[in-house]
Amino acid sequence: MSEERSLFCQVNKAKDSNNMTDLEKKHTPVISVPAEIRAGETVEVTVEVGKLLAHPNEPGHFIEWIDLYANWVFLARIDLSAVTTQPTLKIPVTIPHGIENLTLRAFERCNLHGVWEGTVDVKVA
Repeated sequence: MSEERSLFCQVNKAKDSNNMTDLEKKHTPVISVPAEIRAGETVEVTVEVGKLLAHPNEPGHFIEWIDLYANWVFLARIDLSAVTTQPTLKIPVTIPHGIENLTLRAFERCNLHGVWEGTVDVKVA
């Protein structure tokens, strides 16, 4: 099975976040959020695809959607079209009381290279 074809058989992640390939840089969602937040406080979360290395945005190759999760709880989705939109999701998020360990997870789907995941751990005070 070719490398390109195998990308559609799994959720793809960077193998080494300190030494990413160009393919990984173009596709791994980058989540921006404060490192520590207060439970009940609303913060802006930004997810960008292509932040580390620009991803194409043309009719034949583009990001179709971005999903955001708090741990495994769905928070939001943005559907994108080629050329006229940029693969960025910005959303205010409120983390409820009672969550101590929080991992924000973003998933995106490239029409040519499958689904990719990016994560960030956030301390909840």
